[in-house]
Amino acid sequence: MKHIILAAVAALALTGCGAIGGGEKAAMVKACTDSGEAEKDCTCIADNLETNLDADTFKVVATAMAADDAAGEQMMEALPADKQGAVMGALMSAGMTCMMGGAPAEG
Repeated sequence: MKHIILAAVAALALTGCGAIGGGEKAAMVKACTDSGEAEKDCTCIADNLETNLDADTFKVVATAMAADDAAGEQMMEALPADKQGAVMGALMSAGMTCMMGGAPAEG
């Protein structure tokens, strides 16, 4: 599942927005930039995911993205199906917002 998330971030993050926060969000942005994406794009996606996911799910996603492939995939697969669906929906929403050059989601 980590590969799906990273692929979605790479495919959807065309423009950026927002500022980097700390903790899980910073880890998510770092994992994204380490995969070759621009920091502004990664920050936009992370801002929107943080707004559109509940705190526990966001923490799992951020931790999974920062983990090695096998561990990250296990973390994502351990999420209930409804939470996995919420992650994919949030990624789609974040991608559309960031592709359109929108401001970071506000929560």
